[in-house]
Amino acid sequence: MSDCDFRVVQCQNCGLIYVNPKPSEDEIAKFYPDTYSWKETLTAESKITILIRKLEKIYRHHLLHYETSKVVKVANRKTGKLLDVGCGAGDRVDIFRRLGFDTYGIEPSSSAEYARGHLGLNVKQVDLLEANCPDSFFDIITLHNVLEHTHNPQKVIRELHRILKEDGIVAIQVPNTDCIQFKLFKKRWAAVDVPRHLYYFNIGFLKKMLGKGNFEIIKIDHFNNWWHPPTLVITLFPNLDPQRAWAEEEKKGNPVFKRLLWIFWTLILPPFAFFESLAKRGAIVTIYAKRQLK
Repeated sequence: MSDCDFRVVQCQNCGLIYVNPKPSEDEIAKFYPDTYSWKETLTAESKITILIRKLEKIYRHHLLHYETSKVVKVANRKTGKLLDVGCGAGDRVDIFRRLGFDTYGIEPSSSAEYARGHLGLNVKQVDLLEANCPDSFFDIITLHNVLEHTHNPQKVIRELHRILKEDGIVAIQVPNTDCIQFKLFKKRWAAVDVPRHLYYFNIGFLKKMLGKGNFEIIKIDHFNNWWHPPTLVITLFPNLDPQRAWAEEEKKGNPVFKRLLWIFWTLILPPFAFFESLAKRGAIVTIYAKRQLK
């Protein structure tokens, strides 16, 4: 099946937006190319492309340091066992490790091999529900733009509760369908990523899911790094999507002009994203929750 064979529909009872028909767990893998996750080892031919790649690395690590610092602040921890679910190529896990955490990663794609081989991280190439993590083991669990990719989000929430310590926290970041971008652009919104995004959440639905999973919400954060207008650049200019540029580079292409345009618009558009977040209608929302006893 191609991405054209899938539709995004809304449940008339609960309001949840989801992909229908939903691809099987075996079938979904073909929709994730090798260039889906950022990797430092992606090829670069020209000097300008090499420079862009270096700037991209600096920019990405700046964003990830910002994200990880928020998690550390909310958790009020500087050490402990940390699990990043859907960790991709592992760069966020690497930052937590450098901060002093005992880090673990779970990534079902082949990017797990990069995380282990290139970064030397403890990352399993497996789905969370198949990982057999110990009970009450982790102090912090993070899922950054992961829950919308899972086939059974409520089961994932229950598994998080099982493997999290009693005083631990979970940080779940997802695209937010209550955002201004979705209201304006509908299916053109970049976060409508069919069929990889199987579900589309709003804060109300996430609260219900976490409540059913015996979690208590401690913070809802609409804000991202000032220099990161999430999804907006790709919504307005789909051809500037960095993933497309990485794919072109892998095929020995040289999309320098597109890369420079991406940088330009990423620097221009943050004010809109900031005010969107200020109105509590940010495109990306992060919910922090602590485990409750059943």
